[in-house]
Amino acid sequence: MARKKSADPTSMPPPSSASPSGGRERESAVHLAEETTSVRATDPGLSGAASIRATEPSLGAVTPSVPPVEAALPAAWLERLLELAIDPPFAQGEEAVVRAVVDVAAELLPTCAVGACFVRGQDLRQRVIRKHPRDGAWRDQGIDPTRLFPGYLREAIVAVPGAALGSTLHAACDDASLLAPPGAPARLLDRVARLLGSMMAQARAHETMHGKRREIDTLTAQMVQAEKLASLGQIAAGMVHELNNPLTSIVAYADFLMKRWAAKRDAVEGDELERLRRIGESAHRLLRFTRDLVSYARPSGETPIPVVLHGVIDQALVFCEHLVSESRVRIERRFGDGILPVRGLPEQLTQVFVNLVTNACHAMPSGGGGIAIYTELVDAERTVRIRVEDTGHGIAAHHVPRVFDPFFTTKSDGRGNGLGLSIVKSIVEGHGGRIWVENVVESESTRGARFVFVLPVASR
Repeated sequence: MARKKSADPTSMPPPSSASPSGGRERESAVHLAEETTSVRATDPGLSGAASIRATEPSLGAVTPSVPPVEAALPAAWLERLLELAIDPPFAQGEEAVVRAVVDVAAELLPTCAVGACFVRGQDLRQRVIRKHPRDGAWRDQGIDPTRLFPGYLREAIVAVPGAALGSTLHAACDDASLLAPPGAPARLLDRVARLLGSMMAQARAHETMHGKRREIDTLTAQMVQAEKLASLGQIAAGMVHELNNPLTSIVAYADFLMKRWAAKRDAVEGDELERLRRIGESAHRLLRFTRDLVSYARPSGETPIPVVLHGVIDQALVFCEHLVSESRVRIERRFGDGILPVRGLPEQLTQVFVNLVTNACHAMPSGGGGIAIYTELVDAERTVRIRVEDTGHGIAAHHVPRVFDPFFTTKSDGRGNGLGLSIVKSIVEGHGGRIWVENVVESESTRGARFVFVLPVASR
């Protein structure tokens, strides 16, 4: 049977005695221990922070071992903390969680000012949330992590476990004894700090999870759209194939009629021959476009060949002719002399210029603008440098590092899925080159974007 001792905790327990029947009974010894808790406090009358220490005796048993029994917190306090833990405002973010915890702590300690100092997400700047009991107001301006409430006599500071370094929970009041350990308010602050650390971690995990979910939803929608475009491409290829036969017939019959009517000069008026010639030219143009489109859509060959770059650019501009006309864009070809062929895949290089010209047209103001394409030999004629410049609205500085990221787009009108420039970068790098983007600001009225890339020339 255990006996309670009031002697000095370091004294030895009395020896056990034998029972009259010869059996031996062991007496349990009662060890008194001091549980020391420390709370930082500041006093305007002191030069710095002072440490308040208090002792709290606790009992321990010999067998089995039981942790020291702590004086229970009021049931109403624990119930209120439980309510907060069951229904936390995770959906509103980490700051809302901190504000909710501070609000509950201020509710349980109505005579104290309660606040928190923490770091939010990737923003390494420290933030402060404070609530005063005198007017019940929130005051988030100003920051001094060592003293959030300089107008009070005592301020207790408790580190928030599991949160970013420097995150602390604060409580202040004019009653010097209220927040001193081992009182219930001091123990409550410790509980609240632990709850705050756990809830902040869960709020960050909740935010990350929802961010990933949004990315997955966006990716799924883009993949569905890509599948639609692929199906549309197959349909278009079939339509082009069907158009080729009547277009070939129109071209053939137009040539035949022109030859016959040219032989009857006296019976045919000149304007009739001109109309027939225009019919033939238009049919030729459509037929050439459909053949180029089929060649462009055909899977690329695996073997790179020497490619005349200017021919690829001209073909890409034919594909974009309707968009260029619709956007009222002027095209300038500023080709250098003696440009050597590059080694690559013609279809892929055509796609590079189609994507760049399409993007430039989409970036033009309603009044139109201009696109200039430059080519020149550099690096002792071992590299061709190409520049595609436009007079559009340019690219926001914070968007420049991301323009080549897959699925990144600033087009809000549904004209882009964010893959065009990513494909351009992949093709250029696959051909042994590199590409970058620059903003062009010549004046307040003249601005735009410049895409520059270099490709190695084919071996001579």
